[in-house]
Amino acid sequence: MFQKIKLLLNRFISNPRQLFGYFVLINLIPSILLVFTEPYSFMGKIILVTFPLGMYLAVYCLLKNIGLLQLLLIPQLIFNAFQMVLFYLFGESVIAVDMFLNLATTSVSEANELLNNLWPAIILVCVIYLPAILIAAVACKRKTFLALTFRKRTAVVGMVIALLSYGLTFTASSEHTGEYRLKYDVFPVNIYYNLRFAVQKWNRSNLYPQTSRDFKFNAVKEQKADNREIYVLVVGEAGRAGNWSLWGYERETNPLLSRQQGLVLYKDAITQANATHKSVPLMLSAANADDFDCIYRQKSIVGAFKEAGFTTLFLSNQTPNRTFTDYFATEADYHHNIRPASSGGLVTENNYDIHMLPLLKHYIDSLPDNLFAVIHTYGSHFNYRERYPREFAHFLPDDATEVEVKNRHQLINAYDNSIRYTDYFLHRLIQMLDSTGYTTAFYYSPDHGEDLLDDERKRFLHASPHPTYYQLHIPLLFWFSDEYQKAFPEKYQAVQNHAVQPVSTRQVFHTMLDLASIRTPYMDSTYSVANPSFKSHRRTYLTDHDKPIPWFHSGLKKQDKQMIEKKRLNPE
Repeated sequence: MFQKIKLLLNRFISNPRQLFGYFVLINLIPSILLVFTEPYSFMGKIILVTFPLGMYLAVYCLLKNIGLLQLLLIPQLIFNAFQMVLFYLFGESVIAVDMFLNLATTSVSEANELLNNLWPAIILVCVIYLPAILIAAVACKRKTFLALTFRKRTAVVGMVIALLSYGLTFTASSEHTGEYRLKYDVFPVNIYYNLRFAVQKWNRSNLYPQTSRDFKFNAVKEQKADNREIYVLVVGEAGRAGNWSLWGYERETNPLLSRQQGLVLYKDAITQANATHKSVPLMLSAANADDFDCIYRQKSIVGAFKEAGFTTLFLSNQTPNRTFTDYFATEADYHHNIRPASSGGLVTENNYDIHMLPLLKHYIDSLPDNLFAVIHTYGSHFNYRERYPREFAHFLPDDATEVEVKNRHQLINAYDNSIRYTDYFLHRLIQMLDSTGYTTAFYYSPDHGEDLLDDERKRFLHASPHPTYYQLHIPLLFWFSDEYQKAFPEKYQAVQNHAVQPVSTRQVFHTMLDLASIRTPYMDSTYSVANPSFKSHRRTYLTDHDKPIPWFHSGLKKQDKQMIEKKRLNPE
Protein backbone atom coordinates (compact mmCIF):
# COMPACT_ATOMS: atom_id res chain seq x y z
CA MET A 1 0.00 0.00 0.00
CA PHE A 2 2.77 2.41 0.94
CA GLN A 3 4.60 1.74 -2.32
CA LYS A 4 1.42 2.33 -4.30
CA ILE A 5 0.82 5.68 -2.55
CA LYS A 6 4.43 6.65 -3.14
CA LEU A 7 4.13 5.78 -6.83
CA LEU A 8 0.94 7.82 -7.22
CA LEU A 9 2.52 10.77 -5.42
CA ASN A 10 5.60 10.61 -7.65
CA ARG A 11 3.41 10.61 -10.74
CA PHE A 12 1.44 13.55 -9.40
CA ILE A 13 4.55 15.60 -8.65
CA SER A 14 5.99 14.80 -12.06
CA ASN A 15 2.89 16.05 -13.87
CA PRO A 16 3.18 19.86 -14.20
CA ARG A 17 -0.42 20.41 -15.30
CA GLN A 18 -1.79 18.49 -12.34
CA LEU A 19 0.45 20.50 -10.01
CA PHE A 20 -0.72 23.69 -11.66
CA GLY A 21 -4.38 22.81 -11.03
CA TYR A 22 -3.61 21.72 -7.46
CA PHE A 23 -1.85 24.95 -6.54
CA VAL A 24 -4.57 27.09 -8.09
CA LEU A 25 -7.28 25.12 -6.28
CA ILE A 26 -5.77 25.32 -2.78
CA ASN A 27 -5.32 29.07 -3.21
CA LEU A 28 -8.96 29.41 -4.21
CA ILE A 29 -10.31 27.76 -1.04
CA PRO A 30 -10.70 31.03 0.96
CA SER A 31 -12.40 32.71 -2.02
CA ILE A 32 -14.87 29.86 -2.35
CA LEU A 33 -15.69 29.99 1.37
CA LEU A 34 -16.26 33.74 1.19
CA VAL A 35 -19.07 33.11 -1.29
CA PHE A 36 -21.05 31.54 1.57
CA THR A 37 -20.20 34.15 4.22
CA GLU A 38 -20.21 37.59 2.59
CA PRO A 39 -23.33 39.77 2.09
CA TYR A 40 -22.83 40.49 -1.61
CA SER A 41 -25.16 40.41 -4.58
CA PHE A 42 -25.17 37.37 -6.86
CA MET A 43 -22.69 39.00 -9.24
CA GLY A 44 -20.52 40.02 -6.29
CA LYS A 45 -20.29 36.40 -5.17
CA ILE A 46 -19.40 35.27 -8.69
CA ILE A 47 -16.57 37.79 -8.83
CA LEU A 48 -15.25 36.52 -5.48
CA VAL A 49 -14.22 33.37 -7.36
CA THR A 50 -13.67 34.47 -10.95
CA PHE A 51 -11.29 37.35 -10.30
CA PRO A 52 -8.85 35.39 -8.11
CA LEU A 53 -9.17 32.42 -10.49
CA GLY A 54 -8.07 34.58 -13.40
CA MET A 55 -5.31 36.11 -11.29
CA TYR A 56 -3.95 32.74 -10.17
CA LEU A 57 -4.11 31.30 -13.71
CA ALA A 58 -1.96 34.17 -14.92
CA VAL A 59 0.45 34.29 -11.96
CA TYR A 60 1.19 30.55 -11.94
CA CYS A 61 2.31 30.84 -15.55
CA LEU A 62 5.08 33.31 -14.78
CA LEU A 63 7.74 30.62 -14.29
CA LYS A 64 8.14 27.27 -15.95
CA ASN A 65 9.28 25.72 -12.65
CA ILE A 66 5.87 25.43 -11.02
CA GLY A 67 7.30 24.20 -7.71
CA LEU A 68 9.68 27.15 -7.43
CA LEU A 69 6.86 29.58 -8.13
CA GLN A 70 4.74 28.10 -5.36
CA LEU A 71 7.66 28.35 -2.95
CA LEU A 72 7.97 32.02 -3.82
CA LEU A 73 4.26 32.39 -3.11
CA ILE A 74 4.42 30.87 0.39
CA PRO A 75 3.42 34.28 1.86
CA GLN A 76 0.11 33.94 0.02
CA LEU A 77 -0.39 30.48 1.55
CA ILE A 78 0.21 32.06 4.96
CA PHE A 79 -2.47 34.65 4.27
CA ASN A 80 -4.78 31.85 3.13
CA ALA A 81 -4.17 30.03 6.39
CA PHE A 82 -4.75 33.21 8.39
CA GLN A 83 -8.03 33.68 6.53
CA MET A 84 -9.13 30.12 7.33
CA VAL A 85 -8.44 30.68 11.03
CA LEU A 86 -10.45 33.88 10.84
CA PHE A 87 -13.40 31.90 9.45
CA TYR A 88 -13.14 29.57 12.42
CA LEU A 89 -13.02 32.47 14.88
CA PHE A 90 -15.65 34.84 13.43
CA GLY A 91 -17.36 32.90 10.63
CA GLU A 92 -17.13 35.75 8.12
CA SER A 93 -15.17 38.52 6.40
CA VAL A 94 -11.54 38.85 5.35
CA ILE A 95 -8.38 39.68 7.26
CA ALA A 96 -9.11 43.20 8.39
CA VAL A 97 -6.79 46.11 9.07
CA ASP A 98 -7.46 45.67 12.78
CA MET A 99 -6.45 42.01 12.52
CA PHE A 100 -2.99 43.01 11.32
CA LEU A 101 -2.70 45.69 13.98
CA ASN A 102 -3.86 43.24 16.65
CA LEU A 103 -0.94 41.01 15.71
CA ALA A 104 1.42 43.89 16.36
CA THR A 105 -0.23 45.00 19.61
CA THR A 106 -0.99 41.67 21.30
CA SER A 107 1.46 40.24 23.82
CA VAL A 108 2.67 36.66 23.68
CA SER A 109 0.68 35.92 26.84
CA GLU A 110 -2.57 37.10 25.27
CA ALA A 111 -1.77 35.36 22.00
CA ASN A 112 -1.16 32.06 23.80
CA GLU A 113 -4.53 32.32 25.55
CA LEU A 114 -6.23 32.66 22.18
CA LEU A 115 -4.12 30.18 20.22
CA ASN A 116 -4.88 27.47 22.75
CA ASN A 117 -8.48 27.70 21.54
CA LEU A 118 -7.75 27.79 17.82
CA TRP A 119 -6.04 24.43 17.51
CA PRO A 120 -8.77 22.80 15.34
CA ALA A 121 -8.39 25.57 12.76
CA ILE A 122 -4.60 25.48 13.02
CA ILE A 123 -4.57 21.73 12.45
CA LEU A 124 -6.85 22.15 9.43
CA VAL A 125 -4.70 24.77 7.73
CA CYS A 126 -1.58 22.72 8.41
CA VAL A 127 -3.23 19.69 6.76
CA ILE A 128 -4.15 21.80 3.73
CA TYR A 129 -1.08 23.98 3.22
CA LEU A 130 1.96 22.18 4.65
CA PRO A 131 1.68 19.34 2.08
CA ALA A 132 1.48 21.97 -0.66
CA ILE A 133 4.77 23.47 0.48
CA LEU A 134 6.43 20.04 0.66
CA ILE A 135 5.11 19.06 -2.79
CA ALA A 136 6.31 22.40 -4.19
CA ALA A 137 9.78 21.82 -2.74
CA VAL A 138 10.03 18.35 -4.28
CA ALA A 139 8.71 19.58 -7.64
CA CYS A 140 11.20 22.44 -7.58
CA LYS A 141 14.09 20.08 -6.94
CA ARG A 142 12.92 17.70 -9.69
CA LYS A 143 12.47 20.65 -12.07
CA THR A 144 8.91 19.82 -13.00
CA PHE A 145 8.40 22.35 -15.80
CA LEU A 146 5.27 23.72 -17.47
CA ALA A 147 5.35 23.76 -21.27
CA LEU A 148 5.73 27.24 -22.80
CA THR A 149 2.60 26.88 -24.97
CA PHE A 150 0.49 25.92 -21.94
CA ARG A 151 1.80 28.86 -19.98
CA LYS A 152 1.11 31.40 -22.74
CA ARG A 153 -2.37 30.09 -23.46
CA THR A 154 -3.37 29.80 -19.81
CA ALA A 155 -1.95 33.20 -18.91
CA VAL A 156 -4.06 34.84 -21.62
CA VAL A 157 -7.17 33.02 -20.40
CA GLY A 158 -6.43 34.12 -16.83
CA MET A 159 -5.96 37.76 -17.74
CA VAL A 160 -9.18 37.77 -19.78
CA ILE A 161 -11.13 36.26 -16.85
CA ALA A 162 -9.60 38.78 -14.41
CA LEU A 163 -10.33 41.77 -16.68
CA LEU A 164 -13.90 40.67 -17.30
CA SER A 165 -14.41 40.18 -13.57
CA TYR A 166 -13.03 43.63 -12.87
CA GLY A 167 -15.43 45.11 -15.40
CA LEU A 168 -18.35 43.33 -13.76
CA THR A 169 -17.57 44.85 -10.33
CA PHE A 170 -19.61 47.87 -11.40
CA THR A 171 -22.71 45.64 -11.53
CA ALA A 172 -22.13 44.13 -8.06
CA SER A 173 -23.05 45.47 -4.63
CA SER A 174 -22.59 44.91 -0.91
CA GLU A 175 -25.43 44.87 1.62
CA HIS A 176 -23.26 46.79 4.11
CA THR A 177 -22.00 49.68 2.01
CA GLY A 178 -23.90 49.39 -1.27
CA GLU A 179 -20.73 49.70 -3.29
CA TYR A 180 -18.45 46.86 -4.40
CA ARG A 181 -14.74 47.41 -4.96
CA LEU A 182 -11.83 45.03 -5.49
CA LYS A 183 -9.63 46.59 -2.82
CA TYR A 184 -12.37 46.28 -0.19
CA ASP A 185 -14.33 43.18 -1.17
CA VAL A 186 -12.34 40.66 -3.24
CA PHE A 187 -9.83 38.25 -1.71
CA PRO A 188 -6.80 38.35 -1.89
CA VAL A 189 -6.67 41.91 -3.25
CA ASN A 190 -8.33 43.25 -0.09
CA ILE A 191 -5.87 41.66 2.31
CA TYR A 192 -2.93 43.32 0.57
CA TYR A 193 -4.78 46.63 0.63
CA ASN A 194 -5.58 46.12 4.32
CA LEU A 195 -1.96 45.21 5.08
CA ARG A 196 -0.77 48.38 3.38
CA PHE A 197 -3.36 50.42 5.27
CA ALA A 198 -2.27 48.85 8.57
CA VAL A 199 1.41 49.60 7.92
CA GLN A 200 0.57 53.21 7.09
CA LYS A 201 -1.45 53.54 10.32
CA TRP A 202 1.35 51.96 12.34
CA ASN A 203 3.92 54.32 10.88
CA ARG A 204 1.72 57.36 11.51
CA SER A 205 1.12 56.34 15.12
CA ASN A 206 4.86 55.89 15.66
CA LEU A 207 5.31 59.53 14.65
CA TYR A 208 2.75 60.70 17.21
CA PRO A 209 5.32 62.09 19.69
CA GLN A 210 6.58 64.40 16.94
CA THR A 211 3.26 65.31 15.29
CA SER A 212 1.59 66.18 18.62
CA ARG A 213 4.60 67.76 20.37
CA ASP A 214 3.50 71.40 20.03
CA PHE A 215 -0.22 70.85 20.49
CA LYS A 216 -2.02 72.90 23.15
CA PHE A 217 -5.59 72.63 24.41
CA ASN A 218 -5.48 76.12 25.94
CA ALA A 219 -7.46 74.56 28.76
CA VAL A 220 -8.49 76.54 31.85
CA LYS A 221 -10.47 75.65 34.95
CA GLU A 222 -13.47 77.94 35.28
CA GLN A 223 -15.06 76.85 38.57
CA LYS A 224 -13.44 75.57 41.73
CA ALA A 225 -14.79 73.68 44.70
CA ASP A 226 -14.09 74.79 48.26
CA ASN A 227 -11.76 71.84 48.80
CA ARG A 228 -9.56 69.52 46.77
CA GLU A 229 -11.01 67.94 43.62
CA ILE A 230 -10.27 64.38 42.45
CA TYR A 231 -11.60 62.92 39.20
CA VAL A 232 -11.09 59.35 38.08
CA LEU A 233 -11.75 57.89 34.64
CA VAL A 234 -11.97 54.10 34.79
CA VAL A 235 -11.55 52.39 31.42
CA GLY A 236 -12.91 48.85 31.51
CA GLU A 237 -12.09 45.95 29.22
CA ALA A 238 -14.52 43.71 27.31
CA GLY A 239 -17.43 44.56 29.59
CA ARG A 240 -20.80 43.98 27.95
CA ALA A 241 -23.94 45.49 29.40
CA GLY A 242 -25.95 42.30 29.04
CA ASN A 243 -24.12 40.60 31.92
CA TRP A 244 -24.48 43.39 34.46
CA SER A 245 -27.40 42.92 36.84
CA LEU A 246 -27.68 46.72 37.01
CA TRP A 247 -28.61 46.46 33.33
CA GLY A 248 -31.25 43.78 33.88
CA TYR A 249 -29.15 40.58 33.89
CA GLU A 250 -30.90 37.83 35.81
CA ARG A 251 -27.76 36.87 37.75
CA GLU A 252 -26.52 39.00 40.63
CA THR A 253 -23.25 40.29 39.16
CA ASN A 254 -23.39 43.72 40.88
CA PRO A 255 -24.15 42.93 44.52
CA LEU A 256 -22.20 45.93 45.85
CA LEU A 257 -22.90 48.61 43.28
CA SER A 258 -26.62 47.82 43.37
CA ARG A 259 -26.67 49.19 46.95
CA GLN A 260 -24.40 52.15 46.25
CA GLN A 261 -25.65 55.72 46.61
CA GLY A 262 -24.59 58.42 44.16
CA LEU A 263 -24.55 56.23 41.04
CA VAL A 264 -26.00 57.34 37.71
CA LEU A 265 -26.45 54.63 35.07
CA TYR A 266 -26.66 55.10 31.31
CA LYS A 267 -28.53 52.11 29.90
CA ASP A 268 -28.28 53.02 26.20
CA ALA A 269 -24.52 53.36 25.64
CA ILE A 270 -22.42 51.91 22.82
CA THR A 271 -18.77 51.88 21.85
CA GLN A 272 -17.34 53.52 18.74
CA ALA A 273 -15.00 50.61 17.99
CA ASN A 274 -14.69 46.96 19.00
CA ALA A 275 -10.88 46.70 19.12
CA THR A 276 -8.93 47.98 22.14
CA HIS A 277 -6.17 49.67 20.16
CA LYS A 278 -8.84 52.00 18.69
CA SER A 279 -11.63 52.08 21.27
CA VAL A 280 -9.49 53.23 24.21
CA PRO A 281 -7.78 56.13 22.37
CA LEU A 282 -11.24 57.23 21.21
CA MET A 283 -12.21 57.53 24.88
CA LEU A 284 -9.04 59.34 25.95
CA SER A 285 -8.96 62.00 23.25
CA ALA A 286 -11.10 64.43 21.29
CA ALA A 287 -10.84 62.06 18.32
CA ASN A 288 -14.05 60.29 17.40
CA ALA A 289 -15.49 58.07 14.70
CA ASP A 290 -16.46 61.13 12.65
CA ASP A 291 -13.00 62.68 12.91
CA PHE A 292 -10.45 60.03 13.78
CA ASP A 293 -7.59 61.67 11.91
CA CYS A 294 -7.13 64.38 14.55
CA ILE A 295 -5.73 61.76 16.92
CA TYR A 296 -2.39 61.95 15.09
CA ARG A 297 -1.85 65.62 15.98
CA GLN A 298 -3.68 66.23 19.28
CA LYS A 299 -2.77 65.23 22.82
CA SER A 300 -5.05 63.29 25.14
CA ILE A 301 -7.42 64.27 27.90
CA VAL A 302 -4.47 63.89 30.26
CA GLY A 303 -2.81 66.88 28.58
CA ALA A 304 -5.97 68.97 28.94
CA PHE A 305 -6.17 68.31 32.69
CA LYS A 306 -2.47 69.14 33.07
CA GLU A 307 -2.93 72.48 31.31
CA ALA A 308 -5.80 73.24 33.69
CA GLY A 309 -3.53 72.79 36.71
CA PHE A 310 -4.29 69.20 37.71
CA THR A 311 -1.68 66.67 38.73
CA THR A 312 -2.23 63.69 36.44
CA LEU A 313 -1.86 59.96 37.02
CA PHE A 314 -2.19 57.00 34.64
CA LEU A 315 -2.45 53.50 36.11
CA SER A 316 -2.72 50.45 33.89
CA ASN A 317 -3.15 46.71 34.19
CA GLN A 318 -2.83 46.28 30.42
CA THR A 319 0.18 45.06 28.49
CA PRO A 320 2.07 47.95 26.85
CA ASN A 321 1.48 47.52 23.13
CA ARG A 322 2.92 50.62 21.41
CA THR A 323 -0.48 52.14 20.67
CA PHE A 324 -1.84 55.62 21.36
CA THR A 325 -2.87 54.46 24.82
CA ASP A 326 0.80 54.04 25.74
CA TYR A 327 1.63 57.49 24.38
CA PHE A 328 -1.24 59.00 26.34
CA ALA A 329 -0.04 57.30 29.53
CA THR A 330 3.37 58.98 29.22
CA GLU A 331 1.68 62.40 29.06
CA ALA A 332 0.74 61.98 32.73
CA ASP A 333 2.87 63.35 35.55
CA TYR A 334 2.98 59.84 36.99
CA HIS A 335 2.25 56.57 35.24
CA HIS A 336 2.55 52.98 36.39
CA ASN A 337 1.83 49.64 34.75
CA ILE A 338 1.24 46.79 37.19
CA ARG A 339 1.46 44.05 34.56
CA PRO A 340 5.17 43.23 34.73
CA ALA A 341 6.83 41.67 31.72
CA SER A 342 9.28 38.78 31.63
CA SER A 343 11.17 36.91 28.92
CA GLY A 344 12.46 40.02 27.23
CA GLY A 345 9.15 41.85 27.58
CA LEU A 346 7.18 39.38 25.46
CA VAL A 347 5.33 37.52 28.22
CA THR A 348 3.45 39.26 31.02
CA GLU A 349 2.58 38.08 34.50
CA ASN A 350 -1.04 38.08 35.60
CA ASN A 351 -2.15 40.69 38.09
CA TYR A 352 -5.51 41.77 39.44
CA ASP A 353 -7.08 45.18 38.92
CA ILE A 354 -7.47 45.77 42.66
CA HIS A 355 -3.68 46.10 42.94
CA MET A 356 -3.91 49.53 41.30
CA LEU A 357 -5.94 51.01 44.16
CA PRO A 358 -3.05 51.19 46.69
CA LEU A 359 -1.11 53.18 44.09
CA LEU A 360 -4.03 55.54 43.65
CA LYS A 361 -4.32 55.98 47.43
CA HIS A 362 -0.60 56.71 47.64
CA TYR A 363 -0.93 59.63 45.24
CA ILE A 364 -4.12 60.89 46.85
CA ASP A 365 -2.38 60.93 50.23
CA SER A 366 1.00 62.28 49.10
CA LEU A 367 -0.05 64.99 46.62
CA PRO A 368 -1.80 68.19 47.72
CA ASP A 369 -3.07 69.31 44.30
CA ASN A 370 -6.24 68.58 42.39
CA LEU A 371 -5.85 65.14 40.84
CA PHE A 372 -6.99 63.51 37.62
CA ALA A 373 -6.42 59.76 37.32
CA VAL A 374 -6.98 57.34 34.47
CA ILE A 375 -7.26 53.70 35.53
CA HIS A 376 -7.04 51.23 32.65
CA THR A 377 -8.25 47.89 33.96
CA TYR A 378 -7.97 44.37 32.54
CA GLY A 379 -11.63 43.83 33.43
CA SER A 380 -13.13 40.87 31.60
CA HIS A 381 -10.44 40.14 29.05
CA PHE A 382 -10.21 36.48 28.07
CA ASN A 383 -9.05 34.18 29.74
CA TYR A 384 -11.80 35.23 32.14
CA ARG A 385 -10.96 32.93 35.04
CA GLU A 386 -7.57 34.64 35.37
CA ARG A 387 -9.15 38.07 35.91
CA TYR A 388 -10.22 37.43 39.51
CA PRO A 389 -8.86 35.66 42.65
CA ARG A 390 -10.33 32.26 43.44
CA GLU A 391 -12.38 33.62 46.34
CA PHE A 392 -14.41 35.50 43.74
CA ALA A 393 -15.35 32.30 41.91
CA HIS A 394 -19.01 32.75 42.82
CA PHE A 395 -20.54 31.00 39.80
CA LEU A 396 -19.24 27.46 39.42
CA PRO A 397 -17.86 25.54 37.64
CA ASP A 398 -15.65 28.15 35.97
CA ASP A 399 -12.49 26.26 35.02
CA ALA A 400 -13.08 25.65 31.29
CA THR A 401 -10.59 27.45 29.05
CA GLU A 402 -11.39 25.74 25.73
CA VAL A 403 -13.77 27.80 23.64
CA GLU A 404 -16.38 25.20 22.70
CA VAL A 405 -20.17 25.28 22.78
CA LYS A 406 -20.19 22.46 25.33
CA ASN A 407 -18.17 24.70 27.68
CA ARG A 408 -20.39 27.76 27.26
CA HIS A 409 -21.92 27.50 30.72
CA GLN A 410 -18.51 27.42 32.38
CA LEU A 411 -17.20 30.25 30.20
CA ILE A 412 -20.19 32.40 31.16
CA ASN A 413 -19.66 31.52 34.81
CA ALA A 414 -16.07 32.74 34.56
CA TYR A 415 -17.12 35.86 32.67
CA ASP A 416 -19.82 36.67 35.21
CA ASN A 417 -17.29 36.20 38.01
CA SER A 418 -15.07 38.76 36.31
CA ILE A 419 -17.99 41.20 36.29
CA ARG A 420 -18.53 40.59 40.01
CA TYR A 421 -14.86 41.35 40.54
CA THR A 422 -15.25 44.60 38.57
CA ASP A 423 -18.20 45.36 40.85
CA TYR A 424 -15.93 44.83 43.86
CA PHE A 425 -13.15 46.93 42.32
CA LEU A 426 -15.46 49.88 41.62
CA HIS A 427 -17.04 49.57 45.08
CA ARG A 428 -13.60 49.74 46.71
CA LEU A 429 -12.71 52.73 44.54
CA ILE A 430 -15.86 54.52 45.67
CA GLN A 431 -15.05 53.78 49.31
CA MET A 432 -11.56 55.20 48.84
CA LEU A 433 -12.74 58.38 47.14
CA ASP A 434 -15.62 58.88 49.56
CA SER A 435 -13.37 58.53 52.60
CA THR A 436 -11.21 61.47 51.50
CA GLY A 437 -13.95 64.02 52.17
CA TYR A 438 -12.91 65.81 48.97
CA THR A 439 -14.95 66.78 45.94
CA THR A 440 -14.70 63.56 43.94
CA ALA A 441 -16.34 61.80 41.01
CA PHE A 442 -15.59 58.97 38.64
CA TYR A 443 -16.71 57.89 35.19
CA TYR A 444 -16.66 54.20 34.28
CA SER A 445 -16.94 52.86 30.76
CA PRO A 446 -15.60 49.68 29.14
CA ASP A 447 -13.86 50.05 25.79
CA HIS A 448 -16.21 47.51 24.12
CA GLY A 449 -18.27 44.42 24.84
CA GLU A 450 -17.77 40.72 24.14
CA ASP A 451 -19.32 37.75 22.32
CA LEU A 452 -19.97 34.64 24.42
CA LEU A 453 -21.26 32.02 21.97
CA ASP A 454 -24.62 33.74 22.33
CA ASP A 455 -26.52 32.36 19.34
CA GLU A 456 -26.24 30.00 16.39
CA ARG A 457 -23.39 32.07 14.95
CA LYS A 458 -21.17 30.86 17.82
CA ARG A 459 -19.27 34.15 17.93
CA PHE A 460 -16.66 34.59 20.64
CA LEU A 461 -14.45 37.43 21.94
CA HIS A 462 -14.41 40.82 20.17
CA ALA A 463 -12.54 42.76 17.44
CA SER A 464 -14.37 40.90 14.67
CA PRO A 465 -14.41 42.62 11.25
CA HIS A 466 -18.11 43.34 11.80
CA PRO A 467 -19.36 43.98 15.34
CA THR A 468 -22.30 42.37 17.08
CA TYR A 469 -24.81 43.78 19.53
CA TYR A 470 -22.89 42.11 22.34
CA GLN A 471 -19.66 43.89 21.35
CA LEU A 472 -21.34 47.28 21.02
CA HIS A 473 -23.63 47.63 24.05
CA ILE A 474 -21.63 48.66 27.10
CA PRO A 475 -22.41 49.63 30.71
CA LEU A 476 -21.66 53.29 31.46
CA LEU A 477 -21.95 54.75 34.94
CA PHE A 478 -20.98 57.72 37.10
CA TRP A 479 -20.48 58.14 40.82
CA PHE A 480 -20.47 61.47 42.66
CA SER A 481 -19.50 62.19 46.24
CA ASP A 482 -21.81 64.27 48.44
CA GLU A 483 -19.23 67.06 48.29
CA TYR A 484 -19.34 67.07 44.49
CA GLN A 485 -23.14 67.14 44.45
CA LYS A 486 -23.07 70.18 46.74
CA ALA A 487 -20.27 71.99 44.90
CA PHE A 488 -21.63 71.44 41.38
CA PRO A 489 -25.34 70.65 41.71
CA GLU A 490 -26.16 71.74 38.15
CA LYS A 491 -23.65 69.30 36.68
CA TYR A 492 -24.85 66.45 38.88
CA GLN A 493 -28.44 67.24 37.93
CA ALA A 494 -27.55 67.35 34.21
CA VAL A 495 -25.93 63.91 34.38
CA GLN A 496 -29.09 62.57 36.01
CA ASN A 497 -31.40 64.28 33.54
CA HIS A 498 -29.58 62.87 30.50
CA ALA A 499 -29.31 59.29 31.78
CA VAL A 500 -32.16 58.18 29.52
CA GLN A 501 -30.49 59.58 26.40
CA PRO A 502 -28.58 57.40 23.88
CA VAL A 503 -24.82 57.96 24.20
CA SER A 504 -21.52 56.47 23.09
CA THR A 505 -17.88 56.55 24.11
CA ARG A 506 -17.68 59.86 22.22
CA GLN A 507 -19.09 61.51 25.35
CA VAL A 508 -16.12 60.55 27.54
CA PHE A 509 -13.66 63.31 26.61
CA HIS A 510 -16.18 66.15 26.71
CA THR A 511 -18.05 64.99 29.81
CA MET A 512 -14.92 64.33 31.85
CA LEU A 513 -13.60 67.83 31.19
CA ASP A 514 -16.99 69.35 31.91
CA LEU A 515 -17.29 67.52 35.22
CA ALA A 516 -14.05 69.21 36.28
CA SER A 517 -15.22 72.62 34.95
CA ILE A 518 -12.43 72.68 32.39
CA ARG A 519 -12.96 74.71 29.24
CA THR A 520 -11.05 74.37 25.99
CA PRO A 521 -11.93 75.12 22.36
CA TYR A 522 -11.78 71.34 21.81
CA MET A 523 -14.50 70.60 24.39
CA ASP A 524 -17.99 70.57 22.87
CA SER A 525 -20.65 71.08 25.55
CA THR A 526 -23.30 69.45 23.33
CA TYR A 527 -21.42 66.16 23.79
CA SER A 528 -21.17 66.50 27.58
CA VAL A 529 -23.92 64.82 29.56
CA ALA A 530 -22.89 67.05 32.49
CA ASN A 531 -24.02 70.13 30.57
CA PRO A 532 -27.58 71.45 30.10
CA SER A 533 -26.78 72.04 26.41
CA PHE A 534 -26.17 68.33 25.76
CA LYS A 535 -27.84 67.01 22.61
CA SER A 536 -28.41 63.52 21.28
CA HIS A 537 -26.20 63.19 18.21
CA ARG A 538 -26.18 60.49 15.59
CA ARG A 539 -24.03 57.67 16.94
CA THR A 540 -21.37 56.37 14.58
CA TYR A 541 -19.06 53.38 14.43
CA LEU A 542 -15.46 53.53 13.19
CA THR A 543 -14.96 51.00 10.41
CA ASP A 544 -11.88 48.94 9.73
CA HIS A 545 -10.72 51.62 7.28
CA ASP A 546 -11.38 54.43 9.77
CA LYS A 547 -14.59 55.58 8.12
CA PRO A 548 -17.65 56.62 10.19
CA ILE A 549 -20.90 54.78 9.56
CA PRO A 550 -24.20 54.76 11.49
CA TRP A 551 -23.75 52.21 14.25
CA PHE A 552 -26.98 50.41 13.42
CA HIS A 553 -25.63 49.76 9.90
CA SER A 554 -22.21 48.49 10.94
CA GLY A 555 -22.78 44.96 9.62
CA LEU A 556 -25.22 43.88 12.32
CA LYS A 557 -27.19 40.72 11.58
CA LYS A 558 -30.83 39.95 12.34
CA GLN A 559 -29.86 38.37 15.69
CA ASP A 560 -28.17 41.63 16.71
CA LYS A 561 -31.10 43.81 15.64
CA GLN A 562 -33.48 41.58 17.56
CA MET A 563 -31.40 42.10 20.71
CA ILE A 564 -31.24 45.86 20.10
CA GLU A 565 -35.02 45.92 19.88
CA LYS A 566 -35.34 43.72 22.96
CA LYS A 567 -33.06 46.01 24.98
CA ARG A 568 -34.87 49.06 23.60
CA LEU A 569 -31.71 50.75 22.35
CA ASN A 570 -32.11 53.74 20.09
CA PRO A 571 -30.92 52.75 16.56
CA GLU A 572 -29.79 56.33 15.87
